[in-house]
Amino acid sequence: MEYRTQKKAYKELKEIARSEGKKPPPNPYPSAIKEIQAEEKKYVMDRLFNPKVIEIANKMKEERDKLHQDRAAGQW
Repeated sequence: MEYRTQKKAYKELKEIARSEGKKPPPNPYPSAIKEIQAEEKKYVMDRLFNPKVIEIANKMKEERDKLHQDRAAGQW
């Protein structure tokens, strides 16, 4: 119950700030999903742009493709 009243109070604060033309205060209840994504952003960027990681991923793709080719060849 307390959470709802505080959240409502924050909503009213934002409306007051907008009506006065000011920047609203920071959200005291940030989204947990956004926090997790912010923590993982480094690893996502690393996965996309780190040459070592890209090389490992390419090797894994090649091995997977060879395995699929071997399976397909064995069926004929």
